[in-house]
Amino acid sequence: MDLKYDVIVVGGGHGGVEAALASARLGKKTLLITLSLDTIAMMSCNPSIGGPGKSNLVAELDILGGQMGVHTDNYNLQLKDLNTSKGPAARITRGQADKYYYRIKMKEIVETTPNLETLQESVDELIVKDNKVVGIITSLGFKCYAKSVVLATGTFLKGKIVIGNIEYSGGRHGELSADKLSDSLKLNGVHIERYQTATPPRIDKRTVDFSKLKELEGEKNPRYFSIFTDKKENNVVPTWLTHTTEKTIDVVKDLLKYSPIVSGIIETHGPRHCPSLDRKVLNFPEKTNHQIFLELESKESNELYVNGLTTAMPPFAQDKMLASIDGLENAKIMRYGYAVEYDYIPAYQMYPSLENKIVEGLFTAGQLNGTSGYEEAAAQGFIAGVNAARKVDNKPPVIINRSEGYIGVLIDDIIHKKTPEPYRALPSRSEYRLTLRFDNGFMRLLDKAEEIGIISKEKIYYLKKCKENVLNEVEKLKEIKISKQRANEILEKYNSERRITKGTKANEILKFKEISYINLSKELGIDISKYPDFVLNQIETISKYDIFIKRENEQIKKFKKLEGISIPKNFKFSEIKGISNIAKSGLEDVKPLSIGEASRISGVTGNDIAILLANIKK
Repeated sequence: MDLKYDVIVVGGGHGGVEAALASARLGKKTLLITLSLDTIAMMSCNPSIGGPGKSNLVAELDILGGQMGVHTDNYNLQLKDLNTSKGPAARITRGQADKYYYRIKMKEIVETTPNLETLQESVDELIVKDNKVVGIITSLGFKCYAKSVVLATGTFLKGKIVIGNIEYSGGRHGELSADKLSDSLKLNGVHIERYQTATPPRIDKRTVDFSKLKELEGEKNPRYFSIFTDKKENNVVPTWLTHTTEKTIDVVKDLLKYSPIVSGIIETHGPRHCPSLDRKVLNFPEKTNHQIFLELESKESNELYVNGLTTAMPPFAQDKMLASIDGLENAKIMRYGYAVEYDYIPAYQMYPSLENKIVEGLFTAGQLNGTSGYEEAAAQGFIAGVNAARKVDNKPPVIINRSEGYIGVLIDDIIHKKTPEPYRALPSRSEYRLTLRFDNGFMRLLDKAEEIGIISKEKIYYLKKCKENVLNEVEKLKEIKISKQRANEILEKYNSERRITKGTKANEILKFKEISYINLSKELGIDISKYPDFVLNQIETISKYDIFIKRENEQIKKFKKLEGISIPKNFKFSEIKGISNIAKSGLEDVKPLSIGEASRISGVTGNDIAILLANIKK
């Protein structure tokens, strides 16, 4: 075994896989170390990708050169377009991955990627010299050296499994935990805290009464995560919907004393947007009909994921809860739900490049940074892998700011905003939602993709032409004149109740909700046959929401102005007089490099920023 590498990645989950692939694809000799080679890209919880906010992360990752988007398109049981009746900022895709094929095919990609080696081992210690990481030591005593190290350890650092009153060491049910690496991080000055997450039971499909459930199929021709995906038809394996009942809630109330949340066995915080059923009953005791979705984990398995029934209550309680739900009266549990507590690194200790501020050359990603979700982990892993590779070449890091992508919002938020639970990407977290749409990543991040260099030159050229075509067609629509009579004929034909009183331009007609760009093109004799669907979609969206997009662009200009006011790297925030102690503490922790960054730190007020600006000018 060669012990010298450019980049070492620790952890084979979604963050670690994207980090390792990015580094290797950038030509760096990369080692991926994981506790089990059989669980590379394992979906520990919900077998789904996408949803609000998360879809945007996957689509952006795809444009930049990540694997998750196209992989989900290839190995899924169903895909669905969601929020189609809402505005473009809300429209997204949700995929139900085939858990088995997603994992084994990702392992295949990892094992066949040039420059990438894998090793099944546990990392116990970092080798740090002069506050700079130079390698790792494994449980078997291997010393592997590298110029950059990426940690994407998920829930495995001092992981503790909890089911009822049973506790044991483990990063996932039935798997080992990594119990020494946290201590090494602490010894090198990194602050560590604890979080918790949980997962529901899995049941045997053959024991479910589907006659009592509502069947929900996927779409044969969905909007894919990757614009490079070319499939004639997608899988339409159904999911099934049922609900808890009054009896379910009564069962939970009767057995709450066995909940590790109530007993105090679990004291750490879990994801607020994915609460356990016992937590739901504690917080909303009057609600009885919580949704329960049954999702097949793989076409090669009879296991159904019971989405909505997350719990770490003891097995007998989980059995009773299931038996009270329509269609699940005789359902047999194959794997019981459980909680896992684990160490994480509060993210104020890293730069937007995901490099640690205390230990140079150390990058972190995923749940280790206090986030939840496969998509959040993959996005961070990719950025960490790219910047770890660039660190080797002494290149400046690639930074995506919050006006450029949901990846930027995610990283910016976890560094600057303290949350009491694992962070999840949501549309509400972005102030530029209309600009950062799920469908326009190629318009926003093309320059970043070219700078990174993973996407081929041919694809970059193709996307540049697509972007150019979008902008040209949008401008052409502003020049095409339409008479009052012709415009009203078009509006009437497509069932619009509104009419215009004078001649207008084509782009103005397109702003009517009933008029699509495809239909308008037919009426005006515009040839659009040469354009792919994602280009046509952008032409329509930009034209329809022109005013609102311009308004957001003005806000983004102001944002970038503040980002452009730099703060010296070693600026002593503690010596500023007049700002609050809360602001001083936040500024000292984060050590922002710009006024814009400082303004987003929890506890920093407008008055604090004014005083900070005055001191910087001095």
